[in-house]
Formats: sequence, C-alpha cells, structure tokens
Amino acid sequence: MNIQLSYEAPMAQDYVNLRLRSGMGNKDIKRSQIALGNSLFTVSLYDEKRLVGFGRVVGDGGITYVVSDIMVDEEYRRKGFAERIMGEIDNYFEENTHEDSYICLIANCPADKLYYKHGFQYLPEGRCGMLRNQKGNSAKF
Repeated sequence: MNIQLSYEAPMAQDYVNLRLRSGMGNKDIKRSQIALGNSLFTVSLYDEKRLVGFGRVVGDGGITYVVSDIMVDEEYRRKGFAERIMGEIDNYFEENTHEDSYICLIANCPADKLYYKHGFQYLPEGRCGMLRNQKGNSAKF
C-alpha cells in the first residue's frame, strides 16, 4: 500500500466509483463533475492511481462552510484514512475560516463519532437540522 495525498479534485468517474465502493451510493457523472469543480477544498487519498479516500468542503468561502462526502473505500477502512482526511479539512478551516464562520455537516451514523473528535457537536436545544427533499414529500432520504 502506497497512499498518496492530493488536494486536486479527482476525476468525476473516480469519485462516483469511490462512492459506490464506500457505500455512499451512486451519483450522476456530469453533476459530480460540476460539484467537484465548485468545491472550496478537496482532499483525495490514492493507493497508486486508485482513489481510496476523499473529502471536501463546499460553501461560499466567506461565512458558510459544509463538510461533505467524507468516504473511504471499504477495503481501506480502519486504517486511519478518514481521520487523515478530517485532519486536512481541520487545517483548511484553521487557515480559511473566522470566529463567526458557520461550519456544518450532516453525518451518517456511526461517522458522527469521527466528526465529534474534530470539534463538531450536536445541535443545542431549540435548534434543529433540516433537509429539503426536492422530489416531493413522499420520497425518503
């Protein structure tokens, strides 16, 4: 195993393939290409030429930042790669955000434990997270 880190966004096909290998589900290639190009920050882990880990930050670059798509190939899990990706994202936030920046994410359980170690907390009483379903009220997330 020869893991290399890159801050370049991966090719959309590699991103979609990793989504499938990590259990995150399929996405359209063209929309994935747009999404990757509009990311504020990306971190990719490669074993030789194979994308095995990925994470990104999206947002407006001034106030609001969203951690997205933290994923590791199922064959590479439990080796500290998600922690390494989050460490790089932490560094990005230290250098690019401000005291009043709004940094958020939506976690799949049990990944919430990883994010908690990196300073994320559950919403306090009186606040709630929400999602808007673009497919109508009958579709599920």
